[in-house]
Amino acid sequence: MKLNYKTLGLSAMVSATALLGLQACNGGNNNQGNTGNNQEIESDGFAESSDDLTTYYLLPSPEDIFAFSSEKLKFSSALLNPTDRANTYEDSKSKETNFGVYCADMAYCAVNGQNQDAVKYLAVLRELSAKLGLESVFSTKLNDRIDEQIQNKDSLKAIANDTYLDIKKALEIQGKNSTIAQISAGGWIECMYIIINSIDSFSNTDINIQQIADEKNVFESLMAYLEQFKSKPGISETIEQLRPLGAAYNQLSVVVVENTGNQTTENGAMIIGGNKKIEISEDNFNTLKKTITDIRQALTSNK
Repeated sequence: MKLNYKTLGLSAMVSATALLGLQACNGGNNNQGNTGNNQEIESDGFAESSDDLTTYYLLPSPEDIFAFSSEKLKFSSALLNPTDRANTYEDSKSKETNFGVYCADMAYCAVNGQNQDAVKYLAVLRELSAKLGLESVFSTKLNDRIDEQIQNKDSLKAIANDTYLDIKKALEIQGKNSTIAQISAGGWIECMYIIINSIDSFSNTDINIQQIADEKNVFESLMAYLEQFKSKPGISETIEQLRPLGAAYNQLSVVVVENTGNQTTENGAMIIGGNKKIEISEDNFNTLKKTITDIRQALTSNK
């Protein structure tokens, strides 16, 4: 069977990592893949099947999202989930979803050059990894590497990337795809929470607001992915917690625009040309902001 990989969101931004079928950080480089290639790769993603073709829709990584926004949004540590809250997560669902939350927080810190904070969140991920049976990922070699590169922004981003990929690989080997789904849900919500709460006021020309609108497609794929594992403990609860966001996104309209072909953004990302655009109004924005904030608070407060 052929496997065809696409990424959704960020105006259909395509990273080399996504084309390799990876669902984690891309190491911060700007190398772009060829979107026309079919990849013969084993992966667990968001699938649509036909007779001989399965298309997997992969979540943009937290680093993908924050790299797109970092130069336009002021860093705020107040938006991070406090590290001392990690010890309050006792059930599997809260550990998994908040592992994703902390992954997003770590990426947010690393992309913005907040290295001390990024290392602090790596330490939290180490603690949660042990509770998820993934303690082997955080080896002495990795700890030494962190100590050596703590002042190097790009190196720390690469370390964060490698760690995330190692954890995802370990979960796949163990057959814990439902855990990957929960981590993805927590990470995506945290990304959206940070971005939407970093915007002071609504503007039709704000690229970050358009990004939030475009993430409607990613959200739909995420929900479809979660549905595959709804019989697993905690998944149905996560689906219900996220469902109000679907109603908020359904209020956005899709309009036809001129097909401008493929383009490249300032930071080297490829945008695939198309003839449709998701429109967002100020009322839509305010509804999304409240809904995303409420969901994020519910996930992180463990209520």
